[in-house]
Amino acid sequence: MTVRDYYNSYWSESGFNPRGHMKPFLLPLLQAHIEPGWRCLDFGCGDGHTSGPWLVERGCTYVGVDISETAVRAARQAGLEAQVIPDTSSLPFASASFDAVLAVEVLEHLFNPRAAALEMFRVLRGGGLLLATVPNVAYWRRRLDLMLLGRWNPLGDDLSVREPWRDPHIRFFNAGALKRMLLSVGFSPVEIGGHEGSLVRDIPWVGPARWRREPSKLYQRAEKALPSLLGNRLNAVAVKPLTVRNSSASQDF
Repeated sequence: MTVRDYYNSYWSESGFNPRGHMKPFLLPLLQAHIEPGWRCLDFGCGDGHTSGPWLVERGCTYVGVDISETAVRAARQAGLEAQVIPDTSSLPFASASFDAVLAVEVLEHLFNPRAAALEMFRVLRGGGLLLATVPNVAYWRRRLDLMLLGRWNPLGDDLSVREPWRDPHIRFFNAGALKRMLLSVGFSPVEIGGHEGSLVRDIPWVGPARWRREPSKLYQRAEKALPSLLGNRLNAVAVKPLTVRNSSASQDF
């Protein structure tokens, strides 16, 4: 099976076949960092619905890329500009082509996320932003699962604990690893935040069936201070410096 076959299978009816939508945690990030009129690249766009409609309504230019032909077809059917790329480490765009790159729940699905980050860095203009989100393997509930139950949860879907061998997540990040990877390709500064954490909701045998409310304001403040422990998912806001010097990404862009 080729890499393309793998991702096409992921998007098939017999695969995971996810459907995108604007996630609650994403909207505040976009509102805070994306300016109207920006040219935005949605890396690993899927069907485009995670951010595409909002960006278009914002007055931005939206371009989506994905290695899956099935995913790109779905994005195009929704009226979004999207194209298939042969490899996540090679983008068909000139350097400094975009004001912002989004990688929403994508890096954990890649065989070589650092190579992809290098390309995201290259196609951003100086001062441009990367907004990336990933599951947090060091979330407090994941730590308890491993320590008390000896149970590994790769976080792909509801069957991940029982059948981890079929999980779609390939790479795994905590806050430190995500920040180090982005710094290593040249981004600076890199700010890491947390979201979707909760206390009562994620207590075993209490959980979602009884507690569907939003986390308390106190928990949200603590999550902001300690994203590596209290954030169920992580978000990174990474800036490409105006002048790139001695970067492992390449020379100046």
